[in-house]
Amino acid sequence: MITLTLLGQRDGAAPAETVKEFPKQIRDGEMLWVDAESPTEEELGELKKRFGLDEFAVEDVIHKDQRPKLEDYGKNVFAVIHVPIVKNHRSEIIELFIFFQKNWIITIHSMESELIQAVDSRIRARGLAPLGNIPSPDLLYYVFLDFAVDAYYPILDEVENRLEELDKQAVTTFKTRVRRMENVVQIVTTIGGVRKRLMVLRRSLTPTRDMLGMVMRGAVPFVADSSLRSFRDVYDHSFQLLETIDNDRDRTSDVRDLYISLHSASTDNTIKLLTAVATMFLPLSLLAGIYGTNFTPGFFEPGSDSPLGFYLFVSAMVITALGFVYYFKRSHWI
Repeated sequence: MITLTLLGQRDGAAPAETVKEFPKQIRDGEMLWVDAESPTEEELGELKKRFGLDEFAVEDVIHKDQRPKLEDYGKNVFAVIHVPIVKNHRSEIIELFIFFQKNWIITIHSMESELIQAVDSRIRARGLAPLGNIPSPDLLYYVFLDFAVDAYYPILDEVENRLEELDKQAVTTFKTRVRRMENVVQIVTTIGGVRKRLMVLRRSLTPTRDMLGMVMRGAVPFVADSSLRSFRDVYDHSFQLLETIDNDRDRTSDVRDLYISLHSASTDNTIKLLTAVATMFLPLSLLAGIYGTNFTPGFFEPGSDSPLGFYLFVSAMVITALGFVYYFKRSHWI
């Protein structure tokens, strides 16, 4: 489906209006926005022929799975923008393909996009103000980049809140011994999912920053010098987001190491306790074994012929056990 929107104040009309057919001529002070949602091969061929789109750029649109980039084809500029979305608690990337020239801009996407709807609502409400009174493709291209980069903020806020929850759960998880191992495995798996999510965002945002760097250097045609100030704001946001992603990745490592360390400490305490119990019972088992052998009364078994022999034997075992407990505590083993 192709939607045609003509921007420009003419004869008292609204800043943006939908037109049914391609205008034969785009006058000064006007700009045509062509939005193609899931276009067919015939529609792409028509756009290619009408606007002189490069064949290699059109192939990129057809094949998809492109990284964010900006390419100058002389007659027009081709750009790929990644728009992050959250779907089923997972981060996904939507590709937005853009062609623009002096007085027209083409956007191509494979599904209904909230970004397109947001930009459409904005330009119908107030045009491209306060960016400029006269619509131009570079300003509309900036608006798309601004909306796309800002879409990273709520996702990263959600990731940071999730890491905060996992950090707080660490103490609670190890206060109880119920399903401790299962909880640790589940949390470490969750942290792995968060790291993968951050990797997807970083892999998308890094080339976007590089693309903005090309614009800031003035290496992109059809972008006026007066518009660079607007692009600088998006450029700064991209740097800020990349720093946030790197910090969150480091934090995931810290949280994962915290859980592993707590689990190791908990395991060490358990082994320490079991070792202490086993060590205390070693001499008790020795005594029990000696007094359980079948010898004649009094043969290597002092007190076996006395009525108090049993009680003396039990007292010796208790004193031995308490002696080990005292020694372990004094040595700070338990």
